Amino acid sequence: MKKIFRLLSIALVALVFTACASSTPEAATKKYLQCMQKGEYAAMIDQMYFKNGITDEQKAELLGMVEEKAKAEVEKKGGIASFEIGEIEMAEDGKTANVSYTLKYGDGSTKEDNEDLIQVDGKWMINSGK
Repeated sequence: MKKIFRLLSIALVALVFTACASSTPEAATKKYLQCMQKGEYAAMIDQMYFKNGITDEQKAELLGMVEEKAKAEVEKKGGIASFEIGEIEMAEDGKTANVSYTLKYGDGSTKEDNEDLIQVDGKWMINSGK
């Protein structure tokens, strides 16, 4: 009986981790935008893929730039009230995608944009292009 309970517990934990992973371009973009909406810019950067990696110093510099630019823009428009994922264009090889989305700000304005994503070790990430 203990073995069955232990196996079920392990299966449940595995399911939770799988569900939290960015297993689709849409899920990865949603997670990225939720971090933007909450002002969690370090978590946004953690979801980005850098071809040659990124040092802690480079990450700190990038975080400073993102916080300065994004925070000012978002605050000026009353915060991000909501967002909507739009069209998802998957590449033929299934390893890259482009996801469009619309940000809805607190002041009623909207902004349409998109993100390029790349699949790295089975996880979808925002492609920094660098």
